[in-house]
Amino acid sequence: MKRYLKTITATLFTSCITLTCLGESLASGAQSTLKSTPAEQSSAVKDALLFVGHWQGKLQVNDQQSIEFIFNFKQSSGGLVASLDVPSQSQFGLDFDEVNQKGNTISLALTAAGIQYAGQLVNGEIKGKYQQGEFKAPVTLVKTQTAALRKAKPQDPSTSPDYSVEQVVFKNHRDGHRLAGTLSIPRGPITHSVIILSGSGPTQRDGDVFGHKLYAVLADLLTKSGIAVLRFDDRGVGESEGVFTTATSKDFASDAEAALLFMNSHKELKQSKIGYVGHSEGSLIAAIALANTNYQTADFFVSLAGPSTSGAQILIDQSYLIQKVRGVASLKLNKDDQQQRQIIAAVSHNASPKELKILLAKSGLSPTQVDAQFAQLTSPWMQYFIKTDPKTFLAKVTVPSFVISGGKDLQVPAPQNIDGFIQTIDKQWLTYKIYPNLNHLLQPADKGLPAEYASIDTTLSPQVVKDIHLWLTQL
Repeated sequence: MKRYLKTITATLFTSCITLTCLGESLASGAQSTLKSTPAEQSSAVKDALLFVGHWQGKLQVNDQQSIEFIFNFKQSSGGLVASLDVPSQSQFGLDFDEVNQKGNTISLALTAAGIQYAGQLVNGEIKGKYQQGEFKAPVTLVKTQTAALRKAKPQDPSTSPDYSVEQVVFKNHRDGHRLAGTLSIPRGPITHSVIILSGSGPTQRDGDVFGHKLYAVLADLLTKSGIAVLRFDDRGVGESEGVFTTATSKDFASDAEAALLFMNSHKELKQSKIGYVGHSEGSLIAAIALANTNYQTADFFVSLAGPSTSGAQILIDQSYLIQKVRGVASLKLNKDDQQQRQIIAAVSHNASPKELKILLAKSGLSPTQVDAQFAQLTSPWMQYFIKTDPKTFLAKVTVPSFVISGGKDLQVPAPQNIDGFIQTIDKQWLTYKIYPNLNHLLQPADKGLPAEYASIDTTLSPQVVKDIHLWLTQL
């Protein structure tokens, strides 16, 4: 999570709500390397087997907050594979892409989320250190017989759907990496096809967030309504190549363009109208791609809980609104809001590292927390996000656009962001709708707080998909 002040705010657009935002579910786990001779291999296998199983530990974020983890180790033909579960955040199966084990030592990395763990097996416990960005803390793991299991949600897609499913790979020729995804194709004539563009954070094609499979459900509902759907792993995530950690929304837009090129060359889909459905940051990514006049354009654009105000304003608004709805006292709320504005303004105006660290320290953060927040604020993605105004790109959109927001969205608030779309996109292209009782994930919600996401059984309001389908049939 992006935590700038003493209070915990929501994440940017989706995902976790703690200092240790663990990103989305990543795909295939990496394997450790065994030594070459048979004797050494046998010894290495025996050492690896000591780690196999489920290991439970607790990360102490600060004096008031801790998070329980479960590390899962399995033996494969190539060595150990490992994954991470965070039950309190309904995060399961976060696969480590680097697993290195030698003797009684283990080191793990979940690169796209910036997570590392290194430990040593001693007397039945793995004693080690967890690191995410500049945040570091000791974590001791103890073996447990209990595996953390994701609870199925009512809208989870069937394992045998009444439409065809293809696992596909396509190339981003500009940046030179391959992207992997899933293409769902309905039976019968296909008039419309969509490309789902994900929200912020390292996101796998299913959109695993708070125990939901957001984009898998979206794809399933759309395909059942007769629309073909492509969803794909972010660059550097799951089965997709490329580097996630240094990428910005502009870089992700080039991946969106590569997906459009792929869809336009698909023998069954190239005659259909093809467009982007961008959720949250995915809406910004779609707008950047649509504004690129040097590239082919999509036929339509659907924005789901997308921004039209600057990243700086998004951070300020979501921090204030979430604290307000949580019942933070007005004096503290206003003080934190002022501090947030000062910090974001400093980033926007390219403050020196010294100036930014002074501001962070004044907000009451510890030296370790200052370093962690400084690293986040100066990352390429955050720098681009804070300084970017989506209106720059939305003004160049000249395709039919359907903008959807939830009235209880506290992360990308509907009133000011819908208004930005109205001001920017020519009215001949624009349709918009606010669903009063939906949150940022477009679930029926009580207050709209991110803390509610996991406890809501509905992954995505079916009415939203029905309205998208109806809108598309009228193009």
